[in-house]
Amino acid sequence: MSQSASHHSFGKPGHILGREVTYEKDIEVGSIPHDHHKHEEIAGPLSIKDRLKHFTFAWYASTMSTGGVAFVLSVVPNRFEGLTGLGIGIFIFNLFLFTAVTIAMICRFVIHPGTFTHSLTNPHEGFFFATFWLTIATILSNTTAYGIPNSGPWLITAIRIAFWVYTVCATLLAIFYYHILFTVKKLVLTNVLPGWVLPIFPAMLVGTLASAIAKTQPAEHAMTILVAGLSYQGLGMMVAIMMYGLYFGRLLTSGLPADMSRPAMFIAVGPPSFTALAFIGMAQDVTAAKIFAGYTTLNGIVNQDLIPDVLSLLALIAAIFLWTLAFWFFAIAVVASLEAVQRNDFHLNWYAYVFPNVGFTISAIKIGERLSSPAIQMVGTGMAAVLFFLWILIVICHIRAIIQKKICWPGKDEDAH
Repeated sequence: MSQSASHHSFGKPGHILGREVTYEKDIEVGSIPHDHHKHEEIAGPLSIKDRLKHFTFAWYASTMSTGGVAFVLSVVPNRFEGLTGLGIGIFIFNLFLFTAVTIAMICRFVIHPGTFTHSLTNPHEGFFFATFWLTIATILSNTTAYGIPNSGPWLITAIRIAFWVYTVCATLLAIFYYHILFTVKKLVLTNVLPGWVLPIFPAMLVGTLASAIAKTQPAEHAMTILVAGLSYQGLGMMVAIMMYGLYFGRLLTSGLPADMSRPAMFIAVGPPSFTALAFIGMAQDVTAAKIFAGYTTLNGIVNQDLIPDVLSLLALIAAIFLWTLAFWFFAIAVVASLEAVQRNDFHLNWYAYVFPNVGFTISAIKIGERLSSPAIQMVGTGMAAVLFFLWILIVICHIRAIIQKKICWPGKDEDAH
C-alpha cells in the first residue's frame, strides 16, 4: 500500500483460520489489505466452496467491460471484414460469462449465509453491486446493435419493455443504495475515489441506453424514452460533478490513491464520456424517429423543422466540451497508473481500465462522425484497437490471478473489510 494511503489508515484486527492478523483499513475502492505471508497462514489448499465465499460483486466488472468492448466494435468506423462477427462473438461470450458469474454469486449467497447482507453493507464490495446493472445495460445496448438487425419486430418491443424495467431498477438503486451508505457506513473524505459515484452509474446509463434504442422505436415511444434518457443522464452527470469536487479536493490535500486503487481513477472518465455519447445519440434519434416530423410539436417554437438541427448542434457542442474534460481525467489516471504499475498486482478493479474508456472511445468516434473528420474517426479507431487488446491482456491477467490465488482468496478480495 502506498505511503499516501497509509496516512489515512488504522489497524483493524481480523482472523484467518483461527489466527489473528492486523489489516490496514482504507475505504478506497479496490484498495484491499493484504499480507505477504497470507499463504503461509492458511494450512493447505482451499476448496472451491471456501474460495467461492470470496467471489464478489467485482466480478461483474469483467462482464461489464466485455460487453462494452463488444459495443465499441459495433460502431468502429474503419471496418474490415469479420469485425461485426467478432463483435457478435464477444457479445455471445459475454452472455455466457454473465450467466456463469450470476450462478456463482447465487451459490455464494446460498452456501455462505450472511454474505449477501455483508456484500451490500461493505463499501468495498457494495460499490461494485452497480456493475451488475451496468452489465445489463451493455447487454441491452449490444442487443440493439447486433440483435435487432438479425431478428424480427418482436425484439423491438422486448427492448422497449426491458428499457423501462431497467430504468425502474436503476432508480431504486440510486435511491436506496446511497441511503445504505448514508446510514450504515461512514466513509472518509480523505479516501474519496470516483468509484463512489458507481451507484448512480446505472441511472446515468439510462441516457446512453436511450440513445441506443430510441431510433429503433416508433415516434410515440421514442419520445418518452428520450425524455427519460435526458432526465437520467442529467441526474448521473450532476451527482458525478458533486463527487468530482470531493475527489479533486482529496487529490490536492491527501495525494494520489493507494497503488491498488489507481485503476479506479479511470472511473472519472466515464460520466462526461457517456454523457457526450448520449447527447449526440439522442439528438440523432430525434431525426431518425421523426419525432418532430408529424408526431408532436413543442410549444413556443415557430419553426418546428429547425428543432432537430438545433438539437444536433447543441449536442455536438456539449459533447466536445465534455470529451475534453474526460480526456483530462484520463490523462491524470494514466500518469498515476504508470507510476504505480510496477508495485500493483492484478485485482478485479483493473477492469476500470476498460469500461469508462468505452464511452470515451465511442464519443470520440461520434464527434468525428458529426464533424465529418476522418482524422478524428481514425483516432477513435485507434482508441478502439488499444481498448480491445487491453481487454485481452486484462482477461489473461484475470485468469492467472485465479490460478495464482491472488483473487477468490481470504483477505484478497473486496469482502476483506
